[in-house]
Amino acid sequence: MKKYILISCLFSLSVAMSFAQEEYDALKYSLTDLSGSARYVSMSGAFGALGGDMSTMGTNPAGIAVYRSSELSITPSLSSSSTKSVFNAYKSNDSKSNLLINNFGYVGSFRTYDETEISNFNFGISYNKVKDFNRNVTIVGKSRSTSLLTKICEDQNSNVGGTAADLVKWSLADYSYEAGLIDKNTTTNKYESLLYSGEKVDNKMNLMESGGINEWNFSLGANYGNFLYLGMSLGVQSIDYELKSAYSEESEGGLGFELRNALSTTGAGVNFKIGAIIKPDPYLRIGLTYHTPTYFSMTDVYNASMFPSGVYYATTGEAVPPVTGVETPVDYQLKTPGLFMLSGAYQFGQKGFISIDWETVDYREIELKDADGYPYDNTNSYMYQDFRVASHLRLGGEYRLNDNISLRGGAAWYQSPMSSSFNENTTKFTTAGTTPHYEIYKDTYYLSCGAGYRSGCFFMDAALQRQMCSADFYNFYDSNIKTDQPKYSKLDSNKTNLIFTFGYKF
Repeated sequence: MKKYILISCLFSLSVAMSFAQEEYDALKYSLTDLSGSARYVSMSGAFGALGGDMSTMGTNPAGIAVYRSSELSITPSLSSSSTKSVFNAYKSNDSKSNLLINNFGYVGSFRTYDETEISNFNFGISYNKVKDFNRNVTIVGKSRSTSLLTKICEDQNSNVGGTAADLVKWSLADYSYEAGLIDKNTTTNKYESLLYSGEKVDNKMNLMESGGINEWNFSLGANYGNFLYLGMSLGVQSIDYELKSAYSEESEGGLGFELRNALSTTGAGVNFKIGAIIKPDPYLRIGLTYHTPTYFSMTDVYNASMFPSGVYYATTGEAVPPVTGVETPVDYQLKTPGLFMLSGAYQFGQKGFISIDWETVDYREIELKDADGYPYDNTNSYMYQDFRVASHLRLGGEYRLNDNISLRGGAAWYQSPMSSSFNENTTKFTTAGTTPHYEIYKDTYYLSCGAGYRSGCFFMDAALQRQMCSADFYNFYDSNIKTDQPKYSKLDSNKTNLIFTFGYKF
């Protein structure tokens, strides 16, 4: 396929191009979690038509206009993630726990005290964790018929005209060559793996991710006659992501290696949100929201090492030492997709309410540019083909036992960003640098419940959330599509969050 022939040829361009950003990285920073205050999470985020919660500044900013008093709150959470992988019947498990701050902020509410239709004018500042990357993954495979070394040689030999491309410094091919794992056949002018034809390998992947995407929202809102609530927010996001991975193989003949990758990503971006809540009667509310794309300036720092085993110099018989690279920084620009949200809520007198949100996100809008603003045309074209317009659906409700205690529950569905025409058997998800692994994300589901207590000016909320998602995890792309063994691991990632909010109204 010409798409992948072109990708292979990029090895010969430059070191900078070998670390150019690709679609997997762009998508990873465009996905969000359902996170916020305990009340918001306990109802699975179905707050677009309700407002009056600190988290709404980052969803529907019109929600700030619902406030009739000032508020200060903070939301810590305990998060526990677990992953289960199945790779050709071999099962592996891993887990990780973290103590996080989900949300905190301040809302100031000011009444106009005049005869205008605007009854109050509010402003607020809030922090919210948009994405939590923390997790550990372990994948084990036995007697595999394909090797990463084979893929490296295939990429290196896919140069125009059928001859091997020149080695790019600090590329996977360069690491493998320096470690004695591949060599160039002077007769065919092709790179070849030291593995024998048909030799089986055992492999293992250990992956550790940490960090997240955080957002500060600066919001303004106004209440027009208790009928129309308007709001807007300036969002300032920051990305802090770290990856450490170790992929190893050992062949039947004793040849092996371990490829270690380290990636650190930082970035800062801005977006704008505008929203409205309409209250046509005392029991019904309708919400409308639009978020612009977020425009990021990003920096990646790569580093990798290759540790060969069972490889010796022909002249001296000594073992070939590890090959360690240097830190390679790359600056670039990323545009993540905007979204449109339609919401509705119905209130059952003073006993409670039910609410629903529907979002649409066009992941085809994701765009990558270099540091000077020139687009990565090929990668952007692939993303438009491979991604789609996805829907997010959230449903939640609250029931008031009395004036002080409320019970809540909710569920949410976040549709996969991958196009329905994306064929996992023939289509490669492109990656950057020396990290060959990637995931094909499936749908994500949330279940949540919680309770709240209010007494005078003080309130406390608690929520329990379960996040469930699955993916096809590729250690690397296997071009041998005729193999009878799976090319990827079935990966189930589950996360349980225990969340508390403590607040004070004044």
